[in-house]
Amino acid sequence: MKYLILLLPLILFEGDAGTAEYRTPNFIVICHDAALAVEIGEAAEYYRAQLSEAWLGESIPNWYSPCPIRVRISNDAGGGATTFSFDRGEVFGWDMQIQGTPERLLDSMLPHEVLHTVFASHFRRPLPRWADEGAATYEEHESEKNNLRLIARRVVGTEQQIPIRKLLVMQDYPGNMGGVAVLYAQGFYLSEFLINQQGRQEFVKFLQTAHQSGWDSAFQKHYGFKTQEEAYTAAYRDSLHQAQEVVSRYQIKMFTGPNCQRCQEDRKILQPALKAKGLILEILDYDQNIDLARKENIVGLPTYIIYENGKRIAKLRGSQSAASLLRRFD
Repeated sequence: MKYLILLLPLILFEGDAGTAEYRTPNFIVICHDAALAVEIGEAAEYYRAQLSEAWLGESIPNWYSPCPIRVRISNDAGGGATTFSFDRGEVFGWDMQIQGTPERLLDSMLPHEVLHTVFASHFRRPLPRWADEGAATYEEHESEKNNLRLIARRVVGTEQQIPIRKLLVMQDYPGNMGGVAVLYAQGFYLSEFLINQQGRQEFVKFLQTAHQSGWDSAFQKHYGFKTQEEAYTAAYRDSLHQAQEVVSRYQIKMFTGPNCQRCQEDRKILQPALKAKGLILEILDYDQNIDLARKENIVGLPTYIIYENGKRIAKLRGSQSAASLLRRFD
């Protein structure tokens, strides 16, 4: 049976001239950048060994045939896809494709996809999509995970939310990209909560118990929840608590003025973007808050002041200040 694991967005690669190859015991990296091919190959072996120990408590044997990793360097959204086949308890036919900036390739796309291969080697059967993708996302950079946390919180109580009993048994991706994003978000949402409770290896044992005895039994045995719904509700409450901690921790002030065109443009972008992250942008008119403006040495508009636990940690001003502000909370 052919099995596809994808990391949004799904991408297609076409071979062409000018590519470099780098071989390791378990991977063949194909990339236009020879130096990056070496870096990815070595990182893939590192992740394979490190993730096996972290999730399984043991190493996995070298594969009979190495897994190709086809790399596309891009400034667009990162993504990837891994395919392999199961047959009578064996797994083979590896093929991995990843896309993104060199930084995201190495700290997010690669560990995500490599964990899929580790799980395939261990379980030797398809896993429910939520768990496979949720666990793999757990190994990504924090900025990638934040995006999914926001989606998961946003769909709670809406028609987009996938009911928990449907989510847990899904073996296929939804038919539209919006639905796929929600699957990823809810899968990571629940996986992160469970992994943070008892660790990676307990999560693996939980999946095995669920396969043998059902989800309610697995939640009860490994996490003490009587039902699937109780577990997901606990995950939601935990996420809300974390979001509230962020709100109480940070305060963001924007100094503006009635004749500042840049202020008006930035405000339209920043307010909804920060609200989606659970943050509030306080708008202060320079003239009406002149004492505070002088205290903070405000000399141009717009200017942003960021406080953490009541202490000023940053002052941003200039044409790129809004973008810099958003990057701080990725």
